[in-house]
Amino acid sequence: APTAPDASASASAASAAAEPAAPASAPADAGPLPKVKVANIGMHIGGGPHDDFTKEPIKRSVAPHFDDFRRCFALAEDPTKGGDFGIDLRIEKDGGKAEVRKPRTALKGEAFTKCVVGVFERIDFLKPRRGPTVVSYSLRFTP
Repeated sequence: APTAPDASASASAASAAAEPAAPASAPADAGPLPKVKVANIGMHIGGGPHDDFTKEPIKRSVAPHFDDFRRCFALAEDPTKGGDFGIDLRIEKDGGKAEVRKPRTALKGEAFTKCVVGVFERIDFLKPRRGPTVVSYSLRFTP
C-alpha cells in the first residue's frame, strides 16, 4: 500500500500492518460498514476541568472518524460481542497528532486493537482549550 512507508515512519510496523484494513481516508465505497454502533462513553481530562467547553474540540476531532472505528470492529475476533475501548491521548497546546498510550479493551483481536490505535494516531486534533491536554477517551462498540 502506498501509505505503508509513511505510516511505518510514524507508527510501529505492527500498526502499519493494520492500516490497509482501515485507511484514514477510506472512500465511501470501501465496502459495507460493519453493523456496529460506536459511541463515546467517557472523556476524562487530566487535571480538569471536565466541562463541555473543554471537551468540545476533542469530541469534534474524533467524531469524523467513527466510521473508521466501525471498520476496525470487523477485525475483532468475535464481532457478535460488543465492548468498550479506552485509550490515553496527550494533545499538545497547538493540537495536531496526539501521543497515543495505554490502549485497553476486553474485545479480543490484536488486529482490532492495532486498527483502533492507528485511527487515533492519524487524527489531527484541534487546539485544546487549555494548553497541552491529557485525555482518557472511551468508546463503546455495540453490535
